[in-house]
Amino acid sequence: MENLSSVFLSTAISIELFLELFLLIVLSYTLVQSFLILKLFNKINATDVESFVEKKSYLVTMLVAVSLFVKILLLALFLYARDDLAYVVPGAMCATGVLNTNEYGEVLLVLKLVVLVFASFWLLLNKADLYSKDGVYFKRKIWLFVGLYLFILIEFILSILYLSSINTQIPVACCAYKYTEIENTLPFSLSVDALVSVFYSLYFLVLLSAYKKQKTFLFLFAMLFIYISYYAIVYYFGGYIYDNPLHKCPYCMLQKQYNYIGYIIYPSLYLFLYYALSFIFFDLDKNSKYKLILWVSLFVLILSVYLIL
Repeated sequence: MENLSSVFLSTAISIELFLELFLLIVLSYTLVQSFLILKLFNKINATDVESFVEKKSYLVTMLVAVSLFVKILLLALFLYARDDLAYVVPGAMCATGVLNTNEYGEVLLVLKLVVLVFASFWLLLNKADLYSKDGVYFKRKIWLFVGLYLFILIEFILSILYLSSINTQIPVACCAYKYTEIENTLPFSLSVDALVSVFYSLYFLVLLSAYKKQKTFLFLFAMLFIYISYYAIVYYFGGYIYDNPLHKCPYCMLQKQYNYIGYIIYPSLYLFLYYALSFIFFDLDKNSKYKLILWVSLFVLILSVYLIL
């Protein structure tokens, strides 16, 4: 009981759970309406598609779009709330220890990142559907939402299991123990120097692919860049952000003593991903190419400034 009161009485956790529950209720309503709309959609004539989509699905589409947008923003609150819990979990100095206090923490984070990517793709698919006049994307976005809803439902259940299983009496390992340099920690068995070289090389390959409009190569290089960026932040750039080469953690940079710089670094990487997906799969915004270049360059610039300083 003491564990539960310490965790669930946290203001950040209470706000997070309330918003997550509210969004789940809204999305549950839209799920039912989506099936009803899909059933009617299969019965109408091709000539009536545009009118049907405009009249019957506008409210549902708007509810889903707003809910998923808020869902994306809630990832920042999720990380902030885990930092807030570090004060009640012995041994934890940041979100690392809190997430590793039981077996649900890291699985929950991975699931939230999966939802983040697919929610972003749904928003782009919905935008493409609104631009189209023949409803070509309509059924696709409905079925994508159904799959996304299942992930969101599982995520909410996992959140409850995770929070109710946090033990505030047993010490946990902090980031100083979890993120230590050991053999084969880095991807492809890279050394730290090689990791940084690959990081900057992929950045320039992303720029070149975007400029040349080579979308297949851009997708490949973008995914590799995001993957390598995580390790570059933890095992190289993080030491310069923390002014301590032994401090390796992806979460501490979200804290006040580091000027919350993580809340700029990670969103810039996410926005790069968002506009890269927009440019590669839909290309609805003629400026999406320049926006993805802007955000990936800002991401690299911030890390490079810490390195130079």
